[in-house]
Amino acid sequence: MLNFLSRFPVALWPIYLLLVMLLLTSLGESVTNVLRFDHQAIGRGEYWRLLSAHMVHLGWAHGLLNAGGLLMVAWMQPAGAPWRWLVFYVMTSVVISMGLYLEGSVNTYVGASGVLHGLLIMAAFFSHWLEPWRKNLVMFAISAKLLWEQTPWYSDASVSEMIGGYVVVDAHFMGGLAGLMVVVMALVKKSANSGAPS
Repeated sequence: MLNFLSRFPVALWPIYLLLVMLLLTSLGESVTNVLRFDHQAIGRGEYWRLLSAHMVHLGWAHGLLNAGGLLMVAWMQPAGAPWRWLVFYVMTSVVISMGLYLEGSVNTYVGASGVLHGLLIMAAFFSHWLEPWRKNLVMFAISAKLLWEQTPWYSDASVSEMIGGYVVVDAHFMGGLAGLMVVVMALVKKSANSGAPS
């Protein structure tokens, strides 16, 4: 295993995160029901659901799909201390949940895909090894997907059938927007530093 990682290094924090998610998936529906976003339960004061909803899934198909996304993040080897990425995960999870709660049309929600869209955009931008054109391609493809999901032509029928529930595209949009905001702030900071007198 260590020999493999030395030849094909990956970021480890997404691996740890996906293992926690798969563990929670293995614990079954009863655990998911306690941790999922539930509009009425949050209204009664169960505020942990604002965060925990983004760690549980509808089942194995849903969990493995998002685990695949985290493997892509690991493969891109994004720079930065793991705690910074986990802070982004926590903050974006809560922001997405608050957005869904205030909007009011979603009664229940589970899954990492909202935050994952932001993570993928950031992982491409901060990747240790992706060439600039590959970074731009990944960020463009994900941004285009987010916009497409907001159009009348988007259909989630096939994905919904696979994961066993409906797709909340607004969660994807909010998570992707959070990632893009971090990228823009990084570009502004880089531009300011390059323009500063030495």
